[in-house]
Amino acid sequence: MNQEISANTTTAPAKKRQSNIELLRIITMIMIVAHHFSVHGNFDFPINTVTVNRLWIQFIQIGGKIGVDVFVLISGYFLITADSLKISKVIKMWIQIFTYSILIYVLFVVLRLTPFSAKDLFKSAFPITFDRWWFASGYFVLYLLSPFINKAIRSFDKTTYLRMLALMTFCWCIVPTFLYETWECNDLLWFGYLYLVSGYIRLHAKESTIPGRTYLLVSGFLILLTFGSAVVFDFLGLRLPFFGMNATFFYEMHQIPIVLISITMFLGFSKIKMPYIPAINLISATTFGVYLIHDNSYVRPFLWRHIFRNAAFAEDKLLIPYSIVVVLLVFIVCSLIELIRIHVFEKQYMKLIDWLCATLSREGSSQTPGYEKSMTALYNRFHRQ
Repeated sequence: MNQEISANTTTAPAKKRQSNIELLRIITMIMIVAHHFSVHGNFDFPINTVTVNRLWIQFIQIGGKIGVDVFVLISGYFLITADSLKISKVIKMWIQIFTYSILIYVLFVVLRLTPFSAKDLFKSAFPITFDRWWFASGYFVLYLLSPFINKAIRSFDKTTYLRMLALMTFCWCIVPTFLYETWECNDLLWFGYLYLVSGYIRLHAKESTIPGRTYLLVSGFLILLTFGSAVVFDFLGLRLPFFGMNATFFYEMHQIPIVLISITMFLGFSKIKMPYIPAINLISATTFGVYLIHDNSYVRPFLWRHIFRNAAFAEDKLLIPYSIVVVLLVFIVCSLIELIRIHVFEKQYMKLIDWLCATLSREGSSQTPGYEKSMTALYNRFHRQ
């Protein structure tokens, strides 16, 4: 797993990676934090007025679902060629998720910010099973399934692959955009769709001669166009409340505008020629941790409603600079926490895990006569029973 999301937890990559995709991770995670500032800040703007602050909150809201789609696209692009699952990466990702889940819960209980509950402790100990972070749970399962998906995909010819994507696009993008129905698509299936889209790009469309700058210009134009739809709906809502209540209708991750923005943004950055820049790669390694920390179900309301009191600035002239400072501050602090976790703890325990996985892998692939005889004898014994 070289450049997929859970590579953010790696401590010593064997190969120095170009920093273009790493920069994209940073930008999209900042967009996700800004989205959470907007949607979890308890803002309640009246739909019968259109103000600069209301438009600004709607503008920074657009980045959240773009960020989600981009992160999965990145993963699919680099995972699609993998033939097998790396158990050490699975363990690494699970420990990272478990660590933040259980430690944050214990911290909130100790500080008396939430009452102790054996049920909540149990759920925090199994964060993927109990969906403590919807994105982390969906992505973890997707990674487990990725080797099987890859083998199935590589049996498709280009035409078959394209037809499958066209059908999925119709069911899970076009229908939701125009009818607001998802046709039984859940988060995992949606991640699978994005995985297949980026897989197609990697296997069949990576020779495109369109420069990265063009893709980024298209992406920027689509962002403005999508935000423009919210502005139009805001003003229509002054007379027809239905539009005001659904101003951000086209912001969902299944919607065609968001999908196109995500794909063009990813293609744009993937074509940028950028050398290895240590600072960018170092910060990029923290992005998944930034998400796990600031969007934890206990941290989320405490952060946006009690520490930064977002809603109190709804009508304040300083909302725009305040939101920018807060978003950057949250990203920086969470990045520092994740860097400490990686270099103080993960770097140590992953040495043992990597050694154990490597040892088991060598033993599992052993072809010595004694190994073969013992395995054959064991099989025959159980087979006779």
